[in-house]
Amino acid sequence: MAGGGPQSDYLVARQALETGNYDIAIRHYARLIESVDANSAARLQLEYAHALLRANQYFQAITVADVLIQRHDGSIRASALAVRGTARHEAARERLAAGLRDGDTRALLVSAQNDINAFVAQEGTLDSTGSMRARASLITQDLQSV
Repeated sequence: MAGGGPQSDYLVARQALETGNYDIAIRHYARLIESVDANSAARLQLEYAHALLRANQYFQAITVADVLIQRHDGSIRASALAVRGTARHEAARERLAAGLRDGDTRALLVSAQNDINAFVAQEGTLDSTGSMRARASLITQDLQSV
């Protein structure tokens, strides 16, 4: 985009996230996070964690979400719980697909379940489509196979 700068980077990052170009989104969000104030950084870090999740970089998404959960409350914390829970669940599903039905897989599933349940309990209105409640059911099913 002509002009460059943070606004341009944000538009590129957001569009890349929405259109499935996760590597581009990750690069632009990482650059943006370093160039904005702390208040703006939280929302960008959340979108960055979401881009990592969608790029199947589950453990990196978990790490970014962990920081947000520790430092924030309200909708930022709730959304970070949803991202972390989803990343943990997807990491566990990869392990299940590889035939790894062990303690590490169980721990990921239990942690994912705790995150999703905490999200639904504190910010149920953010789950207007019911996708997190549906994921909680999938996690329960996956736990039965471990």
